[in-house]
Amino acid sequence: MQLMTGAATLQARLETVGLFIVTGVTKSGTTWLQRLLNSHPQIACGGESKLNVLLTQLAPAIREYNDALTKTNRKIYKEQAVYQTLGQPQLLAAMQYFFLDRLAAVQQSAEAAGKAADLRWIGDKDPDYKRDLTAWRAILPDARIISTIRDGRDCYVSLWFHLYPDREPLAAANRADFLGRIENHAATWRSTITKLRKDKTEDPDRHFSVRYEAMLEDAAREMTALFEWLGCDARAETVSGLVAHNAFTALSGGRQPGEADAGSFLRKGIAGDWKNHFDEACNAAYCRVAGDALAEAGYEV
Repeated sequence: MQLMTGAATLQARLETVGLFIVTGVTKSGTTWLQRLLNSHPQIACGGESKLNVLLTQLAPAIREYNDALTKTNRKIYKEQAVYQTLGQPQLLAAMQYFFLDRLAAVQQSAEAAGKAADLRWIGDKDPDYKRDLTAWRAILPDARIISTIRDGRDCYVSLWFHLYPDREPLAAANRADFLGRIENHAATWRSTITKLRKDKTEDPDRHFSVRYEAMLEDAAREMTALFEWLGCDARAETVSGLVAHNAFTALSGGRQPGEADAGSFLRKGIAGDWKNHFDEACNAAYCRVAGDALAEAGYEV
C-alpha cells in the first residue's frame, strides 16, 4: 500500500540527512535562530509545525479509544477479542509519522531554494517542544535539539508587548495585571530552563544551547560554533552573509536595535529591556520564584 503523503519519500531521504528541533522559552529568539538556520545552504528549518498540540490531544484520544474498545471486548467478544488496546508504542509511532509528514513541506521548500544536493539537516522550530521534551526524545531518538535561553524577565516583557502592544506595563491601569502574572511566568521560565539543562546534561552530544544575549553581542561567533557542531559550512563568508541577511535592522524594515515598534513581532531586539518596564516590586516578585535559576544561568538578580 502506498502512503498518502510524502512521508515515505522523506524517510528515505533522512538516510542521508539529520533531524533537529529548535525550542526554548517563548520570546527567547527561537524565530531568529530558525531563520538563521534556514538561511544556511546545507540546512532547512521550517516555521512552527505545532505538533505539540497534536501530541497533547492524541494521548487522551487513545485513552478514549481504549475505553470504548475494552467495553466492546468485554461485552461481546470476551476471550475471542482480536483487537487489543493501543499504548505508548503506537502513540510514538503515530507522532513519528506526523513529524515526517510535516517535514515533507520543509524538504519541498529546500528543493525550491536549490538546496537539495547539499542538504545535511532538516528541522522544525517550536517553543512548545519544551513542554514534552522527554516525549519528543522518545519520538525522535536520533534527533538533535537546539535550544535558546534568555533572561526570563526580558522574555516576559517581550511576551507582554506581543500580547498587549498598547499597554505599558507600569501604567496605572496595567501595573496590577502585569505584576499579577509575573510569578506564573517566572515559574514557567524556571521549569523550562531546568528541563533544557537536564536534557543537555544527559545527552550533551545531541543538545546545543544558544544564549540570546550572546547572539546579540556577536551572532557570527555563535552561529559559527553551531554550524561547526552540525558539521556544516562555517566559513566566515558563509556565516557573515546569512547573519547580515537576518539582522534586526534587515528584518524590521530598517529600525536599529532599541528602536521599538510595539506592534511588530520584532519589537526592540535588545537585552536588558526588562529594566525599563520593571519596578522593584516586579523584580522582587520574579526573583522570588526564579532568582536562583537566573543567577545559575548567569543573569543579574
